[in-house]
Amino acid sequence: MKIFFTLLVMAATLFSEHIRWQNDFDAALFKAKAQKKEILLLVLKKECAECKKIFVEVFNDKEVQEEVNRKYIAVVAFFEDKNSYPIELFYTQAFPSLFFVSSKDESYLQKPLRGHFTKDDVLKSL
Repeated sequence: MKIFFTLLVMAATLFSEHIRWQNDFDAALFKAKAQKKEILLLVLKKECAECKKIFVEVFNDKEVQEEVNRKYIAVVAFFEDKNSYPIELFYTQAFPSLFFVSSKDESYLQKPLRGHFTKDDVLKSL
């Protein structure tokens, strides 16, 4: 499944600016503090059809990409890979889940988007 998402993200990079996804939360947090940005954490689950759909319909949109890259350090993590992000802070049973995280104290900046969400939902939250 990780291969599918990797191929999907690589294909998206050929046709657009793309979101510069990180896969290490701690490294992204360090980078966010240095660049004075916040963290956008996308938690996915393997074998999740809605997760695949979100990448195509939401994160392939140029307007979303520009806003995310301008304001956030974006992190993508798989729920099954419990070492890739602080699961105790960002636990969820709804996938995909999109968390808006303060780089200062790792608190929620706003209510996460969980399950099905649209491009418009993400743009309003950004």
